[in-house]
Amino acid sequence: AYAAMIVRHYAAMGYGPGRLREKLYEKGVPRPLWDAAMEEAPPEEEQVDHFLRQKLRGCLPDEKEKKRLTDALLRRGYSWSDIRSGWSRYGSGLPEDESF
Repeated sequence: AYAAMIVRHYAAMGYGPGRLREKLYEKGVPRPLWDAAMEEAPPEEEQVDHFLRQKLRGCLPDEKEKKRLTDALLRRGYSWSDIRSGWSRYGSGLPEDESF
């Protein structure tokens, strides 16, 4: 129950799977409990889409804004594939320079 509470709390703050696992580790939750706790998190697609809609408010971003938002999603613990799919669903691809 404690592990699920941690996942729900940090997922509500917009953290992705990578950061949620970091929080479980930081809080000392045994690894065998992680998978069950991670089921409490909303789907990554919903979280990424919500983040992009909230930040962009229906506007199409320029390349600099795409990079800034992509970096923010990476810091929150989302994977490249989740982010790339999110940009595709939003109607835009990843920034031109994917080497960042």
